[in-house]
Amino acid sequence: MFLGRLPNGMLPLGIVLLIDERLGSYAISGAALAAFMVGTTVSAPIRGRAVDRWGQFRVLLPLSLTQMTALCAFTIAVLAGGSALTLMLLGAVVGASGSTLGGSMRALWPALVHQDQLPTAYSLQAFLEDLISLAGPLVVAIVLVLASPSSVLAVAGIASFIGTAMFIATPASRAAVGRARAGRGRRPSLNTSGMRTLGTTLLCGGVVTGILTVAVPAFAKQEGPSWAGGVLLAVMGAGSVVGGASYGAAVWRSSAGRRYVWLTGAFASAVALLAAAHSMALLGVLLALVGLTYAPRVSTAYLLLDELAPCDALTQGYTWLVSATAGGRAVGAAVGGLVVQHLGVHWTLALAGVSAGTAAILATAGRRTLTPLVPGARSLPQSQGP
Repeated sequence: MFLGRLPNGMLPLGIVLLIDERLGSYAISGAALAAFMVGTTVSAPIRGRAVDRWGQFRVLLPLSLTQMTALCAFTIAVLAGGSALTLMLLGAVVGASGSTLGGSMRALWPALVHQDQLPTAYSLQAFLEDLISLAGPLVVAIVLVLASPSSVLAVAGIASFIGTAMFIATPASRAAVGRARAGRGRRPSLNTSGMRTLGTTLLCGGVVTGILTVAVPAFAKQEGPSWAGGVLLAVMGAGSVVGGASYGAAVWRSSAGRRYVWLTGAFASAVALLAAAHSMALLGVLLALVGLTYAPRVSTAYLLLDELAPCDALTQGYTWLVSATAGGRAVGAAVGGLVVQHLGVHWTLALAGVSAGTAAILATAGRRTLTPLVPGARSLPQSQGP
């Protein structure tokens, strides 16, 4: 899963840097990145439902092959000086063909570990996602030193294909043959107040990361070498790794819903400080603080998913939350690109603080919806392998 999802930490930065190098426009970079994330968002529920219905083996590899092809077309279009509309359309296809390895892994945990170990398992997955946030930008920085931005997209496509192929070759993945293959029963409802609270707050958090994906490279280019943007984002990822590991190792007596509200507020407080950065060193420190609060918040959100979503729609529910985050990133990238282009980096960082504050307000207002009616009452899905 880690290798197959590594492009998630590479593609946003690679898209921004490639278009900036060839076309010199953060506005177009933000628009293409937004289209990429819109494609991810719109298709995510469909991809998640397909995995739930037909199984991981039949869905994941074709998606990876499609994304590799789309990445090749996107790179060629940028190098040929294609129009903004062309780049947006191809970016949307790249996003729409992304794999659902995260949701697929999330759906396998109840069959792999005991119920008492699930919180630790979800923290482990959040930890791996944080490593992606750390390793992705670092790989981008290394590739930029050795080659060019176009090579970043090539490396990302290869990593996605190899990781996906390895994932679906495991016995656990092959045993996940799908739980709704007949497609005749009533679809499990994810339209609950708790899921809406999670979705909207994660969307606002996604806006923050979308803004930072554009603003941090622009800040680095303004203050130093362009590859430093990858290092700064990796620093935030490192903070997230530390925060996620510490959070997962602790034993918590408070409810997941209450922790989520407090963690969303802590995340907002850290993001609000970014606008005060006046050097790359200070920005790095502040981004590390943001990372420290990011992983525990996301880990708690996915722990809440296990309490709020139907057991036969775990992949779909996980993918809905991922799509909410990706949708927020799309909005953040598009708006962030325009603000960077016309108002500057510091106004863009201030806008990230506003979005994080909105998430904290929504989480506080909907805190009662994050408590299941009968905690721990639902049964866990079991493997349906041969």
